[in-house]
Amino acid sequence: MFMADIAGVRVLYTGDYSREEDCHLCAAEIPQFSPDICIIESTYGVQLHQPRNVREKRFTDVIHSTISQGGCVLIPAFALGRTQELLLILDEYWSNHPELHNIPIYYASPLAKRCMAVYQTYINSMNERIRNQFENSNPFDFKHISPLKSIENFNDVGPSVVMASPSGLQSGLSRQLFEIWCSDKKKCMCYT
Repeated sequence: MFMADIAGVRVLYTGDYSREEDCHLCAAEIPQFSPDICIIESTYGVQLHQPRNVREKRFTDVIHSTISQGGCVLIPAFALGRTQELLLILDEYWSNHPELHNIPIYYASPLAKRCMAVYQTYINSMNERIRNQFENSNPFDFKHISPLKSIENFNDVGPSVVMASPSGLQSGLSRQLFEIWCSDKKKCMCYT
């Protein structure tokens, strides 16, 4: 969020934000001063979301069910923010489910990989859980997740999970995998 004073008029400008803490980011803070004008992204501004634990369970249940049936899961995601949150959820879920340790998870986004370095550099801007975890190990150094550079480097044999950008499937690896997998009933796409 940015507050700008232009000729005595306070303008608050923000992109996507949440007043709820997520897996790695703190909740957005309310500015100390009331703005005269607000410019706010409002894609989900009037929607009520299910509680986080319900959404995460539904997400991991769909993935686990698909994998258990020998399928693959495509997760198209934005490179910044959402990807890191979903990767943290998946890495923790895999850690708690030893039967999944031999199922690969990939993220395919050069920008997401660069964003990981930013998150690691600014660890003090993350929520308390991540800061505490960072004292012992890097939470963004995933144990069960590997980067995927291109479709040519992907061994599409057996169950797997692939998180790829762009989230809109308009191009890139997410689009390529969608086109290859969309006619296979064992494949699943989780759009978050």
